[in-house]
Amino acid sequence: MVHQETISSTKSKKLKGKRIVLAVCGSIAAIEAPKLARELMRHGAEVIPVLSEAGQTVIHPWALECVTGKKTITEITGFCEHIEHCGDWEGKVDMLLICPATANTISKIATGIDDSVVTTYASTALGAKIPIVIALAMHESMINNPFVQENIAKLKKTGVRFVDPKMEEEKAKLDWEKVCGFVLKNLK
Repeated sequence: MVHQETISSTKSKKLKGKRIVLAVCGSIAAIEAPKLARELMRHGAEVIPVLSEAGQTVIHPWALECVTGKKTITEITGFCEHIEHCGDWEGKVDMLLICPATANTISKIATGIDDSVVTTYASTALGAKIPIVIALAMHESMINNPFVQENIAKLKKTGVRFVDPKMEEEKAKLDWEKVCGFVLKNLK
């Protein structure tokens, strides 16, 4: 908890008292997740890290644990972490932020497939009507795939919000500062 206390609200108190699950998928952009977590904390948020199995091939769970001061959730256990954080009860979090999100995860969420820690959190948050924000990161050809576009549109119809990536070098790149700004503007 030392990290939370030393940097909490050092930039603003806009997110003071807000709890955000930061769910990280297996994109190379996962390397930006610790920076995003820290920035959200600097605005007062409590960040709960969740890391997919594919995400663990890019960054170690300890990286998120180190910056957030919270144990990184890498699997669903008998503790039912997804219900603890995103279940439909008074103690639920204020937002599920999936960042970076891959084409695979977006498509699974849109079609109701629940087979990873991130998709389980998303399924639970959708059922509890917790705001979900998804920040895309993938190659341009993947984001332009008509099925991925269809799944993004499907999720938007359910109220899921998307942070548009920075298109550069034929890639939809993650801009963690833009993601943080989006959260600051949209989490009330």
